[in-house]
Amino acid sequence: MFSGIVQNQGLVTRRRDASGQARFAFRFKRREKGIALGESIAVDGVCLTVAKKTNSGFEADVMADTLNVTTLSGVQAGGRVNLERALRAGDRISGHYVTGHVDGVGRIRKIARAGKNRRFFVEAGPAILKYAVLKGSMALDGVSLTVQEVSPGGFWVALVPHTLAVTTLREKKTGDAVNLEIDLMARYPETEQKPGKWRPSGLSVKALKAQGF
Repeated sequence: MFSGIVQNQGLVTRRRDASGQARFAFRFKRREKGIALGESIAVDGVCLTVAKKTNSGFEADVMADTLNVTTLSGVQAGGRVNLERALRAGDRISGHYVTGHVDGVGRIRKIARAGKNRRFFVEAGPAILKYAVLKGSMALDGVSLTVQEVSPGGFWVALVPHTLAVTTLREKKTGDAVNLEIDLMARYPETEQKPGKWRPSGLSVKALKAQGF
């Protein structure tokens, strides 16, 4: 689990493709301490497992299915990515809960500037837009952002100077693709209401009402 608050950036130093999957090597922009073999790190919003520790970073494997549905398919040596280590119990949640399971890929169609701030209009499909809520959250390449406006075919988000300074979103251009993850708070209420969908044992709207909620 992550919060969408990018802690570091990584340089892709090597990519090896074999049998439909890829092994990436990343070098931290700023030194990280205590990296553990097997821990989870979000790379541009995609939850990856540390397969090997190195002096300056780590290596991780990306399966074919993940390559097919995320922007990592186009990431090559020399590229830069956003990095966030998994949350620990008691950590402050400054963004929103992010799982690292990308829901789809969007495309930046417009970039507007307002002083030192920027606004992106991100094109997205119906499966994403149904969960894009005004003032709700959406993760772009692992960065927790607030939805400012929802329009046919996409939505607007704003980036303040600090976000631009510490993430790779400052490098984005019109036409670039970004990984999108829907806010969990928007997803689960709908699942709870659909018959036949999984719900926690013993928990339902009817049961809550019976208890006075």
